[in-house]
Amino acid sequence: MRRLVALANWVIGLRIRRSGRVILGRGSRVSWWRLRMGSQGNRVVIGQDSIVQCRIDFDGEQGRVAIGDRSYIGASHLVCHSGIEIGQDVIISWGVTIVDHDSHSIFWSERSADVALWHKGQKRWDHVTIRPVVIADKVWIGFGVSILKGVIIGEGAVIGACSVVTRNVEPYSVVAGNPARVIRRLSPDTKGST
Repeated sequence: MRRLVALANWVIGLRIRRSGRVILGRGSRVSWWRLRMGSQGNRVVIGQDSIVQCRIDFDGEQGRVAIGDRSYIGASHLVCHSGIEIGQDVIISWGVTIVDHDSHSIFWSERSADVALWHKGQKRWDHVTIRPVVIADKVWIGFGVSILKGVIIGEGAVIGACSVVTRNVEPYSVVAGNPARVIRRLSPDTKGST
């Protein structure tokens, strides 16, 4: 069974790589069957020696997901309209959701036709807030975390399991909770806290 899954992943990967929409660095591994590339304008760039096991869905026509060198993304979910950037040496556990938009308006009148439009393969984005997500180098994100639109996570930060990140996270800080709050500061050059 494992060989069949590996073969299917290889065939899907070959087809996706031939499309020119994915740039894959040397030594990186991808669960190709989890990529939902959407329109021709969407791109994924993966650095060297990374392992990408997450699902990636594109909601826009020009979305871009960039993942740096030596990063690991477990069985998680990236939902990209325009931009999600993940740095180098990042570890993202399983069950993490990262999304760069609100998906729907908070006002019923602006989302009332959403399901009817989906039946036609359409989506209106004019009432939806969209802002890129940036995760800097050396970040560790625990399982079950949700990272919402516009968030910038600073270098070396740690996000505790099951946290909901709605605001920027300072470099070398540990955050946890819903909404995520700073619970500890780290020093970038030592093992101890500051």
